[in-house]
Amino acid sequence: MKIAVVVPRYGIEVVGGAESQARGFAEAAVRQGWKVEVWTTCAHSHYTWKNAYPAGVEKHKGVVIRRFPITSWHPDLQAELNNRLTQQGRLSLVEQYTWLRSGAHSIPLYQYVLRYANNFDVIVALPYTAPLVHYAAWIVPDKVVIFPCLHDEPYAYMELVHLLMESIWGCMFFSPEEKYLAIQRLKIHCVHLGLLGGGLNCDFTTPQSVDCDPTQLLYVGRLEEGKNLAFLYNCVQRYVKEGGNIRLTILGAGPFRPLEQPFFENMGFVSEKEKMETFASALALCQPSLNESFSITIMESWLAGRPVLVHGDCAVTRGHVRRSQGGLWFQTYEEFVQVVEWLRDYPLLASRMGQNGRQYVRDNYTWEVVIKRFERMVQQWGNENG
Repeated sequence: MKIAVVVPRYGIEVVGGAESQARGFAEAAVRQGWKVEVWTTCAHSHYTWKNAYPAGVEKHKGVVIRRFPITSWHPDLQAELNNRLTQQGRLSLVEQYTWLRSGAHSIPLYQYVLRYANNFDVIVALPYTAPLVHYAAWIVPDKVVIFPCLHDEPYAYMELVHLLMESIWGCMFFSPEEKYLAIQRLKIHCVHLGLLGGGLNCDFTTPQSVDCDPTQLLYVGRLEEGKNLAFLYNCVQRYVKEGGNIRLTILGAGPFRPLEQPFFENMGFVSEKEKMETFASALALCQPSLNESFSITIMESWLAGRPVLVHGDCAVTRGHVRRSQGGLWFQTYEEFVQVVEWLRDYPLLASRMGQNGRQYVRDNYTWEVVIKRFERMVQQWGNENG
């Protein structure tokens, strides 16, 4: 099979769930014996869209990576429309297309898609919030499968999103809750649809000799306000002020950092080995986000054998916890205290939750499982087309 992956940013240094899934999928497809190319931009940061990587072709782990320069971006206009959408919950159709045009675009990338897309069996594109993905998908909609990374947020309700997802060859979702959001709540009628699941690499040794520290909670991911970090920071700070013995270790980067306090330990980026050891040593991973389509960090915590704490208002992460029996959820500060202290009081049950989660990941979300699922769906859709 010949696959092209369209994603706005790509590289081991690029942080983001969609970007990690794009890279993992491409590398797993190569291991499956497929020819894989990634069509991406020279940008590293989605805050600046500056052309940081050189344009051209490189190869990494068997994946051919073609980078094209960003040729336009209107940050002030897009920020204005983003704010309006967030505050009002909607944009007019004219404003939606203005938002689309104001995003980061690469004319050379679009020209390449137009010229070479028909040389590939499938064009995989992600995520749905990237204007570049919309433009690229409309060039060859009958060959595009989108991994939307859909959240219950104002962007998902835009008419241009519905139009795109209903016009391309197919949509593959990372979780049952994401699929439910698209089909049942947003009433999107996809030509083809399927439940793919996100993928993880499980080819590392799970830390065995690391002791759990019952005073350590862990957050891993982008440090952005949209991840509901203000709530988590406030819960930790209040718990400490009320006499609780706890600290929050933070792995990741971004502008929304906590205040400098001894109970916040910001480690930034660490090696993969150190990250998994940190997972294994924590009482639990705390994932407070309200908008997730999969959540790689939850799966990583389970692979390290530790339970997770998620926000009860996030259908995706709560669904993972319920199906796996791998953690607990909370919605208020009082519930935060209860779930933290329950894990401390019942360490054997907490460890059992971590083991449950590990089995859940291995059964459903290894890249080997996901790639085979992708292949079956593509073959089935092709047969339906005659």
